[in-house]
Amino acid sequence: MQLIPSKIGTMQKMCYICNHFYYTKNQKAMKKTTYIWAMGLALPLLLGSCNSKNAAGNGGEEDSTAVVVVGDTETDEEFSAEQQLLEKSWKHLGEWASQPLTVKAKGEKVNIHDFAQAFCQEYSSFEPCAKMLSYLKDPENFDGGEKNFYVHDVQKNGYIQCNWEWEFSNAVTLCYWNRKNGHQLVGVTAERGFENDDDSKYQYMFYDYDKATGMMTPDKEVVKVFDDFAAQYSSMYAYLPQEGKDCYVCTWSNDDDDSFKDYHAVWNGMSFTFSPAEE
Repeated sequence: MQLIPSKIGTMQKMCYICNHFYYTKNQKAMKKTTYIWAMGLALPLLLGSCNSKNAAGNGGEEDSTAVVVVGDTETDEEFSAEQQLLEKSWKHLGEWASQPLTVKAKGEKVNIHDFAQAFCQEYSSFEPCAKMLSYLKDPENFDGGEKNFYVHDVQKNGYIQCNWEWEFSNAVTLCYWNRKNGHQLVGVTAERGFENDDDSKYQYMFYDYDKATGMMTPDKEVVKVFDDFAAQYSSMYAYLPQEGKDCYVCTWSNDDDDSFKDYHAVWNGMSFTFSPAEE
């Protein structure tokens, strides 16, 4: 399932991006990335729309094609290597449903850091997971590196996210719910963005955690609830909650009216039901 649908027009893609950030604007860390995303994606689109005019040349010194750098072989090779690594790590993430995880709780009561450690240790080839592990090892001295990774940690609410503050976002987000049967449901979302819309993807995963075994077992029943709902639409994005228990779900339909619709995935103590979001 793609984060940004590829079969929609430029303006619709920009609306989809704006919609994405509208529902995350309450995250302090996310505020800083909104303009980076918007400029990073809008500028190439705008330049592309003017390409035919600039290709002919207007004879002026302000020709916008002057800002385009071509023939940078070293940069192209680095980009290709990075994309290959991303493809490999994403393929491994795609195998999550067959891979139970062992949770090593550091205290008497398991918390979101324990779940994040277990998940990110298994999928450390995905860069946001590697950065999350670095944060969990030493939160006070965490270094986001050249890509300005940051961690939004709301431990009291069972939520944590590691995001790449860049033009094209790579992120991993986790939260958990207490179930009626005494277990915990752990939700994980991963997203990868790249210059090509077709390479921008999104994945949601759910695990059942049993304290008695110390295992996070893939919960295919909850995944099926989301899959069945998503099947009605061309694209779907679910936001794990920083507060409360319900997920905010954004959908897009590739039908006659190309419409966006928003829903809540309402927590019922074991799984979720969907209801339209209030406008």
